[in-house]
Amino acid sequence: MAINVGYFVRESFLSFRRNWVMSLGAIITIYLSLLIVGVSVGSGYIIEQIVSGVEQKFSIRVFLSDNAAPESVTAIEAELAADPRVLTLTHTTKEMALEEFIATTLEDSPEIVESLPGNPLPASIDLDLKNPSEDVLAVVEDIKAHPLFASVAESPDDPEKSIQYGQEIVGQLLALTKMIRTVGAVFIGLLGFISLIFINNSIRLAIYARRKEIGIMRLVGASNWFIRTPFLMEGVIQSLVGAFLAIGTLAIVWVYLLPRAREVLGFLRFELPLSAAASISLILIASGIIVGLIGSGLALRRYLKV
Repeated sequence: MAINVGYFVRESFLSFRRNWVMSLGAIITIYLSLLIVGVSVGSGYIIEQIVSGVEQKFSIRVFLSDNAAPESVTAIEAELAADPRVLTLTHTTKEMALEEFIATTLEDSPEIVESLPGNPLPASIDLDLKNPSEDVLAVVEDIKAHPLFASVAESPDDPEKSIQYGQEIVGQLLALTKMIRTVGAVFIGLLGFISLIFINNSIRLAIYARRKEIGIMRLVGASNWFIRTPFLMEGVIQSLVGAFLAIGTLAIVWVYLLPRAREVLGFLRFELPLSAAASISLILIASGIIVGLIGSGLALRRYLKV
């Protein structure tokens, strides 16, 4: 068995070297295909992290009119506080809203605060939810449907403007994720098809170059798998070289570019842990082997009648 394995590997590399132009074309195409696969999987993982992080920061803020009846505000707050979906409820007064605005926005510009005509900021009801991504829309709809909501809302003519929440941001992120995956899938399919063509042609040329040797092996009774195996291994070798090149490129991105991206986008928390990077690498290697076997198998079935 050891001799046969050594023979198969030697013959595969020999054929690989004889048809290096086609083999190089196959490797480059497979490399690009698997690189897109890795980028698609990795970016999808990171974007899901970002979306999850943003979702966990979701809060609902209901802005209140200065003329809102205190008993109406108290009634709405009591019902919301009793809602099992609500984690915490905070009543922010106009004074507290101004202090928060100064602390977060105008800390270095006190003169702007002094020029304000009174306190233009409204009071609000602030809600944190137990499962923001699942419940935010339902809670918002319940607030809109509350019979007292319009009477306490800052904008009674258009009460919906008095509710602020971040679902739009996550919707945009999810749309971006979907677009990246769709574009990635199209490129993966196209480059995968081209990879199969290159591998097919490479194996076809290898079969043609060794046609006399194949004929002799048939005469001496070599089995079909003995003849086919070196060609199958050649396709797998091409794919594995492309896979490892893709993994190397992604490793450079992971080690050097991803930390810099985290520094630039410090307001977004994301990372690609070693376990995720290892999983992506295994996916690329497995995908390369599958592509190599399929491409070689199609060529053998068409051009090698044994």
